[in-house]
Amino acid sequence: MVKTRFAPSPTGYLHIGGARTALFNYIYAKHFGGKFILRIEDTDSERSLKAYEEDIIKSMQWLGLVSDEPVSYQSQRLNIYKEYCQKLLDEGKAYNCYCTAESLEEDKSKLIAEGKKPMYSGKCRNLLGDEQNVNLPHVVRFKTHRGDGRLTKFKDLIRDQSVSVNHSEIDDFVIMRTDGIPTYNFAVVIDDALMGITHIIRGDDHLSNTPKQVLLYEALGFEPPAFAHVSMILGNDGKRLSKRHGATAVMQYKNDGFLPEALINYLVRLGWSHGNDEILSLDEMIQYFDLKHISKSAGVFNKEKLLWLNAHYMKQKTAEELVGLINDISAINNNESNNAENVKTIQYSENVSVLIDALKPRVKTLVEIKEKMGFYLNEGSIIYDMNLLSEIDKFKLNESDDNEYKNSGQKKANVDEVIYFLNQLTGFVKNLHLDRLNLNGSACVNFIKESLDNFFSANKWSLKHKAMLVRIALTGEKISPGIYEVIFALGEARTLKRINDFIEFVKNNEVMINK
Repeated sequence: MVKTRFAPSPTGYLHIGGARTALFNYIYAKHFGGKFILRIEDTDSERSLKAYEEDIIKSMQWLGLVSDEPVSYQSQRLNIYKEYCQKLLDEGKAYNCYCTAESLEEDKSKLIAEGKKPMYSGKCRNLLGDEQNVNLPHVVRFKTHRGDGRLTKFKDLIRDQSVSVNHSEIDDFVIMRTDGIPTYNFAVVIDDALMGITHIIRGDDHLSNTPKQVLLYEALGFEPPAFAHVSMILGNDGKRLSKRHGATAVMQYKNDGFLPEALINYLVRLGWSHGNDEILSLDEMIQYFDLKHISKSAGVFNKEKLLWLNAHYMKQKTAEELVGLINDISAINNNESNNAENVKTIQYSENVSVLIDALKPRVKTLVEIKEKMGFYLNEGSIIYDMNLLSEIDKFKLNESDDNEYKNSGQKKANVDEVIYFLNQLTGFVKNLHLDRLNLNGSACVNFIKESLDNFFSANKWSLKHKAMLVRIALTGEKISPGIYEVIFALGEARTLKRINDFIEFVKNNEVMINK
């Protein structure tokens, strides 16, 4: 049975590079009907934090990459590592090293100065029993086959080629530190062997560790697993992916309004392909995934592609589902924001449903939906931006307009034209009797559209020239959902109040408008 694992260290939040590694391991195991497990490698007590551990587990759950066994922790397995370390010591495959850090650094400097590869001299390699004192500070080193001319070989499944390393290139590396904590290479071999891991899919930055691990498998009498080393993710500048490229922790993507379906879809395509398919569900990934179609070259992170995928998956959600997702991230951000509109819970209603359905084709994240609903969530008065005054000149009556006001022959300032139009709009809204209409959301929006079109036509006004003015009056923004949906969502009372508030805003700033 195929069994894979994801084994992060809780020394930082789970970022997308680690998430992609976890995803590849998960879908590979599931493709063969196997198991996937999560193991926390928390032996670095100085840098490991509980907060990072919790973040890793939450991120994996959010992505839907659930471990088939209880999560294991290396810190709870220290006695096992000590047992196997003693086994190697007893068999003469490892030895105690009493060299101080100062002497090791001195030896390293000399070798570098001589143009040689810095490797341990082997000073403690053949100490006799009476030359050792286990009560002194010491590490345990693995005794490699230095000088025998042999090669350590393993096959990399992604590159489909054998990798060979001469034993002369492999140092007597440390397997147990002075404090009794195992090193990465030692602990990971024991864990993978005892947990029955058959395939290890990981970043190619681990290539240099693999020969050492193969030697440990052989020395301990374990069958080595199959290895697959995935190329790294790069930014669009060709450098290793970092925060400056827009790469953040997985949970930050959630807080920024991304859906897990979009993120895993993006990550699986970041280095693997199935023909020209761009949209893939998790079930489809499991069905089609193989190692031979993982690219040998580095993937390049493209946030615009991720946003495109996120927009696609949001369109598949109902308005009610999106409200639940938005409220979820709002609750998470509650303690991180002083902006009441950002943390306010949205109460699902037909008004909200109409707004969200109108917004779905125009937005790319959940956060963007909520931001564009700010005018609706704001139950008080809008504070109109003074910069909007520069837009007023665009709304004067154009040459094609023909009505009693225009034909009066009196030259009026633009502000008077605006106020006249808004007063007419007020009368129109009152005559709609929105709050007494017994229509569902879609039918009511259609009724508003038909009525407003007739209103403009009757006055020989162009909606094209006036829609922006209506939008600003009702939302305080130049961009919003369609004005028909906005009027429906706000209802009669709030719509009338917004128009009257804007009339006062225009009057109070007449001097600036007429400049």
